[in-house]
Amino acid sequence: MKPVTYFSNLTPLRGIAALLTVIFHVSLMAGPLVNHTEILGRMYLMVDFFFVLSGFIMCHVYGDLFSGEVTMPAFKKFTIARFARVYPLHFITLLYTVILFYLSEKLGIPKVPVMQVENSGYSIFTNLLLLQSMNLHHWFSWVHASWSISTEWWAYMVFPFLVKPFSKLSSAGKIAVTSLCFTGYLFITFIIIPIVSFPAEIPFVKINPASLSVNVAYQFGFIRCLCGFVLGMMMYQGFKADWGKKILGNGYVFLLAILGLFISMHFGLPDAITIGFLPFVLLSAAYGSPSINKLFSAKPLQKLGDWSFSIYLVHQPLLFTIGSIVSYLNPVNPNNQPAGPPPAPGMLIPWGICVGFIALTLIVSSLTYRFWEVPARRWINSKSAKRDNVAAVAHKV
Repeated sequence: MKPVTYFSNLTPLRGIAALLTVIFHVSLMAGPLVNHTEILGRMYLMVDFFFVLSGFIMCHVYGDLFSGEVTMPAFKKFTIARFARVYPLHFITLLYTVILFYLSEKLGIPKVPVMQVENSGYSIFTNLLLLQSMNLHHWFSWVHASWSISTEWWAYMVFPFLVKPFSKLSSAGKIAVTSLCFTGYLFITFIIIPIVSFPAEIPFVKINPASLSVNVAYQFGFIRCLCGFVLGMMMYQGFKADWGKKILGNGYVFLLAILGLFISMHFGLPDAITIGFLPFVLLSAAYGSPSINKLFSAKPLQKLGDWSFSIYLVHQPLLFTIGSIVSYLNPVNPNNQPAGPPPAPGMLIPWGICVGFIALTLIVSSLTYRFWEVPARRWINSKSAKRDNVAAVAHKV
């Protein structure tokens, strides 16, 4: 493979999207952070940005590896590299969450159905195999956010076989595939959303079909992931061909794309429309400009991007831990608990909780990144490289 250039502008975007996901989940548990807007309620779309970004980056890093036939050595190299990237942190956060809820049960802390209804030995097994979002459950299990890791892993497995045919598409063909991605989003909105099932234990949780959402996860999430992943692959084809570079490679256009994204979320426009802004955000950042490059070269933003995967997977186990501690210290008579979610407090308390929790998440994520995520990735990749070297020497002998 040829040396791969580093998209330093895209790293901070990953971190910002991860933080917005944290804020989304805090708002679900602590109460509304803002009123009279749907922005926070639509922050689940940051996961769709991850999917689009992933397809783009996979093409950039591994496109040359699969530009011809998909060979077994190349597929093995790719699979081990992706395993080393995502699985160690997925495993340790899963293990932590299983132990946390086991200890919570032993301490007599009441179960919270919305967090634990699908937690079982069976769902541990599906999580270990990254199958938890393949229509095997009726709700999220263990580390809820890991549903997207499940779907993305299987997108990785399909990716090598898409590189060559996608690279040979004409301009019309690339536009057609891009259009099919948005057709997929519409399919989710109008066909899939109405048939998604929910556990009877949490009747107050529903997806309103009128919201025109694509927010499927534990069921049919793989379709949502594939739409975003392939869209990202198409955007990389466009990037290589300099699609709209003169217009998009501009700081003002980048800000307009961001503004359009958040305005669409604010007014609760159909998700398929909102997602349409993501390729422009991605391409504008990738092309860069003096102002964009200067902004995203800031060390805090680069660190935020480095920690993004840890931020994404660590924040929910932390939320669960805090929830368990609060429940243990403030036991409630289960006979007096309301059937639905608790009433939301004022905005000041949720914002205080959110800021404090973000600080905690950043501290823990910096540690998991430094002492687990990076060392585990390097260890797996080094072991694989040593085995390949030994096999090569044995073959020559």
